[in-house]
Amino acid sequence: MQKGNTLRVPVSGQVTGIEETEAVERCLEAKQFAPGARVEQFEHEFAAFVGKKYGVFCNSGSSANLLAVTAWKRNYPDELPLAILPAVMFPTTLNPYIQNNFWLKIVDIDLQTLQAVYPNQFGVHTLGNYSEIYGVEDSCDAMLPGAYKADMQTFSFFPAHFMTTGEGGMVTTNNAELYRKLKQLRDWGRDCWCRPGSDDTCGKRFDQQFGNMPEGYDHKYIYTEIGYNLAGTELAAAIGIEQLRKLSGFMALRRRHFARLYEGLSQFDRYFVMPRTVLPDTAWFGYPVIIKSEISCRELIQHLNAHGIGTRPIMAGNITRQPAYKHTRFEVMHKLINADIITERAFYIGCWHGLSDEQIEYTLKVIGDFVGAI
Repeated sequence: MQKGNTLRVPVSGQVTGIEETEAVERCLEAKQFAPGARVEQFEHEFAAFVGKKYGVFCNSGSSANLLAVTAWKRNYPDELPLAILPAVMFPTTLNPYIQNNFWLKIVDIDLQTLQAVYPNQFGVHTLGNYSEIYGVEDSCDAMLPGAYKADMQTFSFFPAHFMTTGEGGMVTTNNAELYRKLKQLRDWGRDCWCRPGSDDTCGKRFDQQFGNMPEGYDHKYIYTEIGYNLAGTELAAAIGIEQLRKLSGFMALRRRHFARLYEGLSQFDRYFVMPRTVLPDTAWFGYPVIIKSEISCRELIQHLNAHGIGTRPIMAGNITRQPAYKHTRFEVMHKLINADIITERAFYIGCWHGLSDEQIEYTLKVIGDFVGAI
């Protein structure tokens, strides 16, 4: 983490050990790579950790979002496909709503919480802070066991997040119908629920008739949804099982680092908007640095990077300004003033579980030196 006389402070990363290596080795020795017992174990244990009955493991958090939004649309076809979303979000939070032909309304965010100013069925817990969402909640940047109220939650296990499976994602729910729909959509749209390599779990493999297909057509090859292949692997699940055992400790470290950064930067509240945590014990994904005035955002970012401290923009900034969406039809409900501030005068720094107290103190010193030179 150190180069020359400069202490390196990555903005995010993963923390793994011998446990994950040995879990993968056991998986390799068993020669079982396609989804099997480890995937099912990981799905069950992760869902229980966040307080839900069912989990559906997939190949990324972005795929989890696609599965959840598509399952919602297909399970409630008579409901108005309206999504009111915050202007500050990640592209693959938004993209499934576009792909599913939702009517999109975009709202501004609160600068202190980074959450949408308008409650809705759909949304995102930006940088890990909590938001009231009641349909599909994008929790790829968050981990809030026991706090989830929506019908479905999505999670990402990319190395930058709270825990990792290399690549991977999860959708959780308490709704048995949605769980069934999610599995169908993930697994090619098939009606069968047998594991790959397993046959006739229902005992009626050749005794049913679907649509215009012949009676007795192999149930393993009956497709009742237009689906995808978005499954996660046994190798990834093996890593996830070990990471889940460490997750509570990871979250505790994130809370400690965030609290120290908040304490240290509060003396500079003349220059920075101080973040506000919505729920107690929230573990933030990163620490948002939102500049009020007198400081050049670009110069501060360059100063931090020159001193080995990583930075990242907050999501995609005001996503309606991104070139990918220049032809997308949005209904902007009011001026996106705060979203533009996030785009032009904000970024985040690391508070993740791989950092040391020394790195956090170094970060505070480097920012303090910059502010003191103004």
